[in-house]
Formats: sequence, C-alpha cells, structure tokens
Amino acid sequence: HSKPVLHHISISHPMKKLFFSLPVLLITALSFTACKKDPSFEERITGEWRSVNVKLNGNDVTNYFSLDLELQSDKDFKATLKTTDIFSGDMTTTNPKGEWSAADSEEIELTYDDTDESETYEVIEFSDDELVVETDQNGDKIEIIFERIEE
Repeated sequence: HSKPVLHHISISHPMKKLFFSLPVLLITALSFTACKKDPSFEERITGEWRSVNVKLNGNDVTNYFSLDLELQSDKDFKATLKTTDIFSGDMTTTNPKGEWSAADSEEIELTYDDTDESETYEVIEFSDDELVVETDQNGDKIEIIFERIEE
C-alpha cells in the first residue's frame, strides 16, 4: 500500500522543481534587460534647464543672474545668460555655446566655443526635474538650482 505514495512523490518532485525555477529564470531575464536599458547620467540630464535660484557666496542673486541651459544629446550645449548690473540695473544677455560632458554623476563640464575655456560644475543634487550645481569662479562660489523645462 505504501508503494503508490512513493511513486506519487517522485512524480510531483520534478514539477515542483520546474515551478520554482521558472520565476527565477523570469526574474533573471527581466533584471538583465532592465540593467541594459538603464540610462546613463548624461542621458538623464540631457534637456533644457532654467535657473530658479542663484547664490553667490551664499547670497541670493537670483534677480541679477539667470541661466537657461540646453544640454543636447549630441553633447553640444546652448545657453542664454542674463546678468543685471547691481548698480545700474542694466541687463546684458549673452548666448554662450559649446560642448558639454558629464563623465560621472559628480560633475558637468562646459567647454565654450569662443574662448575654449572650460568650466566645471559640481553636481550637488540631481533628480529628474531638478539639478543643483556649484562652481568656483575667480574665488567666488556660485550655486545654481535648475528646474527642467518641459518641452
């Protein structure tokens, strides 16, 4: 009488094994494709950004300084920089352009076409719609908070 029970167990055992390995295979396959499609930091920051807050050595200078920055996927950038003279109130608009790179998520480098000078912005914070950077210019510490411009 005990023989059929043993027979029953030996049949159900391979089925059990198959059921356990199927989800594992699926999960492995899914995580593999998910890994490959993970966008790089450069891909994630590509787009148009507008400064919403600018600090110079800790002082809010947002009213005197605004920067629209378009980081293009071909690694070219276009910018619109508006500066207002604190004393005269005169506004100057310049349109710097050049190339950009971001080898890792720590910093963004802009190289200007006309001067061939490059500027490094340290990435303090980054989410899909906000970018906070810091740079040093002639001993002045500049912090800029950008918001992504929706197209």
